Amino acid sequence: MKTVPELFISAVNKFSSSDAVTEGDKRVSYEELGRFVNRFSSYLTSLGIKKGDKVITLLPNSIEFVVSFFGIAQLGAVSVPVSTAFKKQEIQFFIEHSGASLVLTDEGFAELLKDSASESGTLVTVVKEDSSDWQKSDEIQLDFDCIRPEDEAIYLYSTGSTGKPKRVSRTHTNLLALADNHTQTVGWNESDRVLFTIPISHTYGFGNFISSIKIGAAIVTLGEFNRHKVLDLVEKESVTIFPAVPVMLDALARTHIKEPGDISSLKLVISAGAPLSEHIFRAFHSKFGIYPRQLYGSTETGVISINLGDSIEERFGSVGRAVKNVEVLILDDNGQEVQSGQVGEIAVKSPSMTTGYYGLPEETAAVFKNGYYFTGDLGRIDPKGYIYIVGRKKLFINISGNKVDPGEVENVLTSHPLVKEAAVLGVSDDKGGELVKSVLVTEDDVESGEIMEYCSDRLAGYKVPRIVEFVNELPRSPSGKVLRERLK
Repeated sequence: MKTVPELFISAVNKFSSSDAVTEGDKRVSYEELGRFVNRFSSYLTSLGIKKGDKVITLLPNSIEFVVSFFGIAQLGAVSVPVSTAFKKQEIQFFIEHSGASLVLTDEGFAELLKDSASESGTLVTVVKEDSSDWQKSDEIQLDFDCIRPEDEAIYLYSTGSTGKPKRVSRTHTNLLALADNHTQTVGWNESDRVLFTIPISHTYGFGNFISSIKIGAAIVTLGEFNRHKVLDLVEKESVTIFPAVPVMLDALARTHIKEPGDISSLKLVISAGAPLSEHIFRAFHSKFGIYPRQLYGSTETGVISINLGDSIEERFGSVGRAVKNVEVLILDDNGQEVQSGQVGEIAVKSPSMTTGYYGLPEETAAVFKNGYYFTGDLGRIDPKGYIYIVGRKKLFINISGNKVDPGEVENVLTSHPLVKEAAVLGVSDDKGGELVKSVLVTEDDVESGEIMEYCSDRLAGYKVPRIVEFVNELPRSPSGKVLRERLK
């Protein structure tokens, strides 16, 4: 197999009678999914879509999302998945930046984008409804020979220092390598059933999605996170794999359950997108009898590592060992590898990684060097190969030459009995320097002076927040990552 369509056809042929996707009461086998995808490719052809065209999928986790992705791939077109959590202006950016010819969505977004999309000449069509036109299309015979392994297959977007999302292109070769790296490490098989409440449109969800299809697992979709529905689906669908983000695991651990259901089918709970605190790690285990396992990845590389070790209680803070075919180095500021256990920047080499950012040569040159992607994460590797992330190189705040780790300050803030969540960042002062700012979600009213005094007793003076702001909730990406740039 060298292309995404070949991966898909292989799965359809091998696992034809097995469940491929479930959505509520709807259930689609791999054989049926193959027919749906062929019809969808035919439908796209009738809309003028051809090899190399860019198609945005603005859809929740659903049968239509799965059908759309492979229908686009079969034509040699490029899929551009966009989260339904984004607003009109953000979606408009993706339409224009990707050069999309078509947006596939539901009725709500079609109405929202009607005027703005028409200005750019982009067609918007509804594919998620009971009587969608694509379902009436005839199946067609497709020729995959025109699709080459090095062709672009997907555009994902990475947040970063440019102030705008950066386009990350991944080829068919990259995506097949991603599925190989992941499945060879985790050991999934066709009996697994994977619950998707994290958005498949995000790189974390997408990596689990393409891996599930490769090995013939069942994809159990949930349009948006609801803790009671998650627990119901785990029992009803005998879910074995549950990729999540820490805020989801925290909500589940806090859920009051009158009569616990049967979740004995669950064998792997994955946490990614943000650091997993020890409190959530232990609270989730106390509630459900299973420990979450941290996974580490990026939009640029796909999955990097996962913690599958037996000594999970001692190494709960580790993101595990590098997955198959992926190399991880810890480098100092001169690009030299540090000794075992020392802290440095995490650099990754993987056959699933991109080669750079579209239209951003300086940003590309800064982080893609000598075949490695320099993540900007600070970490260390212990003697047994377990990776620990200790902070972000680029997030350090410079206070008159003193470097402040936001994570350190956040840990102190969240130890305050009234602080639920904290985000710390650097903001410019009127002298051209930086100040430490904290943004807090609290259980009850608390004065900023009390927060500063609490930190003063526990941190060096230059680390104490000079600005304290209170909000009802922290802005987050679809993966649960705090969007610090929105807090400045």
